Parts: sequence; C-alpha cells; structure tokens
Amino acid sequence: MRQLEHLLDKYSWVSAPIVRYAIALVYLYFGISQLIHPESFTFFIPQTLSALVDPVLLIYFNAGFEILFASLLILGKYTRISAFLLFVHLFFITLSLGFTQNGVRDFGLTMATLAVAIHGPDAWCLEYRKK
Repeated sequence: MRQLEHLLDKYSWVSAPIVRYAIALVYLYFGISQLIHPESFTFFIPQTLSALVDPVLLIYFNAGFEILFASLLILGKYTRISAFLLFVHLFFITLSLGFTQNGVRDFGLTMATLAVAIHGPDAWCLEYRKK
C-alpha cells in the first residue's frame, strides 16, 4: 500500500491536467453532438424560452459556446476564464435538471469544472508560467 501511495505521489502533478482534459473533452463531445443533431437537444430548452427563440438556434449557439471554451481548455489558453464560464453554464443546466440521474451527473461535472477554474493553468497549459 505504501508503494502505491509513493507511486501516486510521484505522479500527482499530472492530476490537474488530467481533470482539465477530461472535462474539456466532455464539453467538446456534447458541443459537437449538438451541432450534428441539434433536434436531439431541443427538449432541454425551457418552454418559455423556446416560445421566444427558435430552439435549434439556441442549441447551435450553445454548441458553439461549449466547443469554443472546451477548445481553449484543451489548449490551456484563458484556462480560468474558460473553466469559470463553463462552470456557470453547467451550474444553471444542473439546477434546471434537479435531483435526477442527469442532474447528479452534471453536478459532478460542474464541480470538476469549478476545480479547474480554481486551480488555473497547470504545467501543460500554453499559458503556464512557473511561479
């Protein structure tokens, strides 16, 4: 057990990039999925909002938002800003889903995104500067 802890300690510096890449890939996946099949996501749009704006247009806007900021996270540019905007975005989606299977899953993703925003640039970010 001690050997495992030593090994994990030795590689703890990669934990921040792993979380950043993983969360960015989730947003990228959903953003691309929304571009390819926007009609599959329109049921997430609240009725009051879909009465005002075309739901497919909102899905395309959301897809662009997620793809843009996920790409910045992958590159490690504007890491804190990108992660914080994605955190706020997913926070409100999570609230709208409530205490459901998807809501609980999204809560975990929301908190992981907040952790990336709090941590900021890691050693694999393009914007990383040693402190």
